[in-house]
Amino acid sequence: DIYKGTGSGFCISGRIETGVLSINDRVLVGASREQAQTKALQIDEIPQTNAFAGDQVSVTLSGVDMSTVSVGSIICDPQNPIPVANRFQARILVFNVTVPITIGYPVLLHYQSLIEPAVLCKLQAQLHKSTGETIKKKPRVLGNNTCALVEIETTKPICIERYADFKELGRFMLRVGGVTIAAGMVTKIR
Repeated sequence: DIYKGTGSGFCISGRIETGVLSINDRVLVGASREQAQTKALQIDEIPQTNAFAGDQVSVTLSGVDMSTVSVGSIICDPQNPIPVANRFQARILVFNVTVPITIGYPVLLHYQSLIEPAVLCKLQAQLHKSTGETIKKKPRVLGNNTCALVEIETTKPICIERYADFKELGRFMLRVGGVTIAAGMVTKIR
């Protein structure tokens, strides 16, 4: 969440996925990679000097324009930045779809607290559900209960990790009309 703080800067609240965040740390904000500085940290409205992985924290940021931060933004260490991309390869498991998935199929990508419009721009292979072996290369459609390797393109760049590098930030859901149609894992970032 994002809200106006007291004094200089503004506050964001969220969960620390990994590492530690301290007062006066420099951070990169979202896909814009704008630099900011942490001015204050609070957990349950109690001021802290450090917050750790797993903590639900409110962070006062300065040096960044509030309009560049949105729900779903990820802040990270400038020395170890999260990849930013608008196209990535993923392994998906299709649940129930009323219309088979084809190239150009529009979806809403639900990634952490981010919801981003996207399209399936490539159907690379249909995979065996349990072994992961390729059953069919470049399938024309994906039906119910299929597993596949696809490429997804978002309308704007997002911060995203490969599942192999970071499980929590490498998983997503695809939804259409309020219904979850697939779950996926990021395998390659373009």
